[in-house]
Amino acid sequence: MYPACFAIRMFSLCLRCPGSHCLRYKTSKLRAPAPLSLTLTRTTASPHRPVSSQTNCCGCQKNSKKMSIQAKIGPSILNADLANLAAESQKLLDNGADYLHLDVMDGNFVPNLTFGHPMVKCLRNKIKDAFFETHMMVDNPEQWIAPMADAGVNLYTFHIEPVEDVAKVSRKIQEAGMKVGLALKPGTKVEEVQKYIDIADLVLIMTVEPGFGGQSFMADMMPKVEWLRKNYPNLDIEVDGGVGPKTIDCCAKSGANWIVSGTAVVGASDQRKVISDMRGVVQSYIK
Repeated sequence: MYPACFAIRMFSLCLRCPGSHCLRYKTSKLRAPAPLSLTLTRTTASPHRPVSSQTNCCGCQKNSKKMSIQAKIGPSILNADLANLAAESQKLLDNGADYLHLDVMDGNFVPNLTFGHPMVKCLRNKIKDAFFETHMMVDNPEQWIAPMADAGVNLYTFHIEPVEDVAKVSRKIQEAGMKVGLALKPGTKVEEVQKYIDIADLVLIMTVEPGFGGQSFMADMMPKVEWLRKNYPNLDIEVDGGVGPKTIDCCAKSGANWIVSGTAVVGASDQRKVISDMRGVVQSYIK
């Protein structure tokens, strides 16, 4: 194509893009967004991902009516017996869990300290084909991108609060072959994540203060979920904290489709039933 024709073509394509400020327009390596697949992706995958020929110039599809979201239940393994973690995790998967939610705490961003990439890598060596999400409750999430990618993590969810350049960290996560999740503490306004939606695969709304167990579900976080679902109908929205059979309806009705549940699932006498029932509630609200 001649240079002049190419320039005219690109200009006409970009006129169709409603968000000229879109981060995807500024970063050509970023792939077009889509609801997360739970198919295991290799952490050595190339950062160059093809964009569908039917997308606009920046790949902004989160408001497209052609896409659909799915209900996913991810038990938090922090509530499992850590001395027998591989077996406990496999049991959850065998009982219907869609993915495993791994809570990583550094003792700084939150007061508690859990585990890091060596344990995640050991778990991956035992469980080859499960989808791993790490919830990085850490001061410097950029520091752990490469080690977690090497450990076999699929979705790297980090808090935006301590990060100066969210777009930069997100790009590095994608370049490492992982999907990007952006997490918000209860005190963070949902509008703070708006400018990064185009670079994210998932947004996590905390329904308790991160780093502490045994807290009550914060129903007043649901307006955040409702705002995200209204403005981004195809975005994968996750909730974490105090979610179980008694609170799942509130989360699902507000628009959450990825559900993190700890004790309510891990400690259940019938894990399969609890997971199935919760997924059914979420699915009933997905249009």
